[in-house]
Amino acid sequence: MNVRYVSLLGMLVPGAMVLAQSGPNLISNPGFESFSKPVSTWDQLERCMGWTNATKGTVDVFNTGASYVGVPENDLGSSTAFDGEHYAGFVAYKDDQRTNWKHIMDPTLDATLPAYQQYTEYLQTPLSTPLVAGQQYDITFRVKLSGNSDRAVSGIGGYCSPTALSYMHNHYINERPQVSTTKMLTDKQNWTEVSGSFTADGSEQYLIIGAFPTAGMENERIVEGADNQHAYYYLDGVSVALHPEPDTDGDGIPDKDDKCPDEAGLANLEGCPDRDGDGIADKMDACPDLAGPADKQGCPDRDGDGITDNVDRCPDVPGVAAMKGCPELKEETKKLFERALTGIQFESGKSVIRKSSYGILDDVMKVMQENPAYNLEIHGHTDSQGDEAKNQKLSEDRAASVRQYLVDKGISGDRLRSFGHGETMPVADNATSTGRARNRRVEFKVTFWE
Repeated sequence: MNVRYVSLLGMLVPGAMVLAQSGPNLISNPGFESFSKPVSTWDQLERCMGWTNATKGTVDVFNTGASYVGVPENDLGSSTAFDGEHYAGFVAYKDDQRTNWKHIMDPTLDATLPAYQQYTEYLQTPLSTPLVAGQQYDITFRVKLSGNSDRAVSGIGGYCSPTALSYMHNHYINERPQVSTTKMLTDKQNWTEVSGSFTADGSEQYLIIGAFPTAGMENERIVEGADNQHAYYYLDGVSVALHPEPDTDGDGIPDKDDKCPDEAGLANLEGCPDRDGDGIADKMDACPDLAGPADKQGCPDRDGDGITDNVDRCPDVPGVAAMKGCPELKEETKKLFERALTGIQFESGKSVIRKSSYGILDDVMKVMQENPAYNLEIHGHTDSQGDEAKNQKLSEDRAASVRQYLVDKGISGDRLRSFGHGETMPVADNATSTGRARNRRVEFKVTFWE
């Protein structure tokens, strides 16, 4: 058997990988609740359906109203069940002592010497189905040290055996458990979960629980008052189940089947999340927080213009792709920009706007106010007369002056950009005065940027 891991509840690392739901419990009477006849006193494990002693050591079952083994009060201490009304109990270690007669003659010697110290008890039950070779299984049970115990041990575990054990002795067995504790189990107040995983070889048909020297069992003295010289453990909540597949995001879909193993998701989306509930997994959804159809990559299109809202600069007004979803420029706007080409005038050789140009610029300002989705590029140009570098600087300054005029009229500077091109982009022949006049111009381009 290949032991995979062993742990105690409360020792698990926070944030560890979540496991998907495990398989059904293969123990038919896990809480010692079913009986062939009521338990009345010590040594009546066989009355508990499905459970027997594995050796000559006799395990007890605790039952309300029974003599010596009642619930919650009994001769070993006091405890309610972990689940249900009943639980079992077994001796894990007995510190037998014998008189040291030499002590009479020499008081410096110990008054007692170790005696048998091998007595222990094991209980067993068949699995409802044999284990499958190569599959991982979990063994889980809960134990609590009885209140009157003055010893504690480690090495308590579970052994899945191919056959039922029927040893004709009452001492420790040599089998090695697949699951066991290395921690000393000293808690008398709380049930401690012992849990571990292992890979089956396919022969396992029985579960045996007890203390195993092969697991590195050690003992510890915890004497309180009279020394009862034993470690007696209550036992409840036994389980053998198929080990669940890892489920990192805890969405109930094993990682091996989960297309988004680090994000909790939905089974119909192969474990991937869908925040907007449109049936499209977030990782495939261009608008994961806004529901939309699959043919638009999960994005809505409120105005129905075929341009999805995530890229539509006018999502509530039908538009065209060339205008990023906004309507085509109105004819009057186009004519306004045409007038601006020659209608915006500057002082000769300067970037000072002439007052005669204010009307056109005020109309441009109104266009920007009426269309808050618009951004505007302002391009300045000169003719080829004079120094090329000076022409470049003049074109930049003139475009910047127009931008500043619009800003002063209340248009946000974030919506305006200005550029100067000097004499590099003529639209007419610079050899004629008419051509040069056309080349000295300001162009407006409606555009969109993020």
